[in-house]
Amino acid sequence: MKAATEKMLRVKYVCLHPSCQVFCKKGEILVDEEEFSKLSERTDSEDTFRSPADICRMGYAQEFRVVEVNRALDEEESSGEERTAENDPLKMLSSEHQEVLKRLELIEDQVRRRDIEGLWLSTAHLENDIILHSIKKEEESLFPLVEDRIPMGPALIGIMKEDHREFISILHGFRCGLQDGEILDGPVNSLIANLRHHIKKEDEEFFTLIDDHLEEEDRKTLLKQMQELEDAHIPLEPGDRKAKGLSPFSEDRRKMDAEILAIKALTSKGDDSCCGH
Repeated sequence: MKAATEKMLRVKYVCLHPSCQVFCKKGEILVDEEEFSKLSERTDSEDTFRSPADICRMGYAQEFRVVEVNRALDEEESSGEERTAENDPLKMLSSEHQEVLKRLELIEDQVRRRDIEGLWLSTAHLENDIILHSIKKEEESLFPLVEDRIPMGPALIGIMKEDHREFISILHGFRCGLQDGEILDGPVNSLIANLRHHIKKEDEEFFTLIDDHLEEEDRKTLLKQMQELEDAHIPLEPGDRKAKGLSPFSEDRRKMDAEILAIKALTSKGDDSCCGH
């Protein structure tokens, strides 16, 4: 086994193709040492190599610049501690994504069964997930640390934040509908699809990009910050679906609107009105 791994290299690279997308511009491949030598001979510069055709998403062999080359090791030879949700902030966030995906499956099932009370509870839990995971752990801890380190950092993080706001907005609108006794299929289906896409984008592309720019000390700092945010987080209590109004169509809001209309009607008639009409 050792002889086999001694011939394998882990090569970190940057794609030099001018139209390469930000999320796939950097990466790492495991390649046989002899094959890597042949790929390197296919370019003019000493610090570049021609990629295997199946690496690029466009399906072509591209010119890659070498960032770092390391010899692959057996697991028992690796001196680094295996990264898990307990010791690495990105693994923690990815693990939390899996819990959100399970909750989305439950919500889909409740929508099919038209379980309005079940949806009232599960969507409150989902809102807690988004607030703690996305708004607090990501936006208050992770994003400020990496924003200036990654390519197009401010723009990419702006997109992620916009996604987070959209999730909260759609979720709030859906829960308003639940208060009115309605299950709004359009918003909830949009929420589920968008959340799944966002999670896939973060796990497979965004976190991979960030990972290259985190030192061990950064990971320790982030873990400590995220744990403190979790400890201080006060979860949203679902409460009674009919008790008070999130919705503009709730009973309290309808009464308030009726009173406003009545006042307007009185002040717009007769000689005692402010305009005398």
